[in-house]
Amino acid sequence: MGRPSLILAALAADAAPGFTFRSYRRVETNPDIDQLQLWDQEGASYQLLIPATPAGESEVAVELQALKIIEPHQELLGIETPRLIGQSMDSDGAGALLLTLLGGETTDLAKYAPGLFSKSVGEVLAQIHNLSPDIIREAGLLEYDAASILRHKVAEIDSIAQTGRVPAALLSRWEAATEDIGLFRFHPTVIHGNVSQETVMVSAQKVNGLSGWSSLKVGDPAEDLRWLTGGALRTTLEDTLLNYRATRETADENISQRAQLYSELELGSWLVYCIANKDEKEISQAEDMIAELRDQLESGNLRSLRASSFAGIASLSAAAETQGEASGLQEEEDLETQELIQQQDATSAEGEALEANFVEDADRKTKNEEELF
Repeated sequence: MGRPSLILAALAADAAPGFTFRSYRRVETNPDIDQLQLWDQEGASYQLLIPATPAGESEVAVELQALKIIEPHQELLGIETPRLIGQSMDSDGAGALLLTLLGGETTDLAKYAPGLFSKSVGEVLAQIHNLSPDIIREAGLLEYDAASILRHKVAEIDSIAQTGRVPAALLSRWEAATEDIGLFRFHPTVIHGNVSQETVMVSAQKVNGLSGWSSLKVGDPAEDLRWLTGGALRTTLEDTLLNYRATRETADENISQRAQLYSELELGSWLVYCIANKDEKEISQAEDMIAELRDQLESGNLRSLRASSFAGIASLSAAAETQGEASGLQEEEDLETQELIQQQDATSAEGEALEANFVEDADRKTKNEEELF
């Protein structure tokens, strides 16, 4: 049990002298943070956050820091973010934040066809990822490179496998993805880190606000596409990606494959969580979701996780050979073949170098990895 709602309401009043709150409602979505939503006499809405655990203390501190970082960029992002109204402290010295509560409605991905929603969410996420990583580094927030992210995904799969409740076909699919070096060739960016139904606010089918900034960091931009990949209609997802790439031309070519991988792993990690909590009802629900994912794999309805870069080179080679045969120009064909071999050799060398970097980074970079996700 967390703090009584009356105590939270008193902390809100202390954080905002002169405000009169006419009603409030307890929110139970995060066991690490006590939350209370409040409304004043004019109908404006607010949210009080105060840590309930040591993990929550860190989360609230990062939330405050992140909002200060993002506030100067709101016009560029084209959305609202929570605004700090005031702060207070309970008798134990725990700090509480009183923030504005964003307007709009939470997002139901199943009801959005391609259009305003997919355009706005694609553009918003792209603009976040376009921000300079320096704003994160200067604030001392977390930063993860591709090698450390890959190691965490491998460890995540190991934890999922240890449950003994995930089909071998899914585990093999995920393991093969993490062994595909080309899939993890990307430049880390600024990411929100907690894009979800609870944090994305929509008005008239357009994203108007984004909350829950306590996971702001430098990491894999595919993480911010995970929720959409796992829940949006396929056509809506494709339109979102088109708008995303139009706004962020430097996006790597395998971002959608990694987002697909992360959305699948999220189901496995949810099963691990439910087993740890010994909640049989939730365990059963998690197993049903895993079974549905297996059925999708067996029916061929899951998108490929294969990195597209190497496949593209293979396709180019095949096309060049066909063209050479059709034209009958042997000399030109030999020249094209030689160029392609050089490209393949260069790509192979890049892959080997990247793999060597992964191994080197695995020995060198371990700082703060336990805080990821």
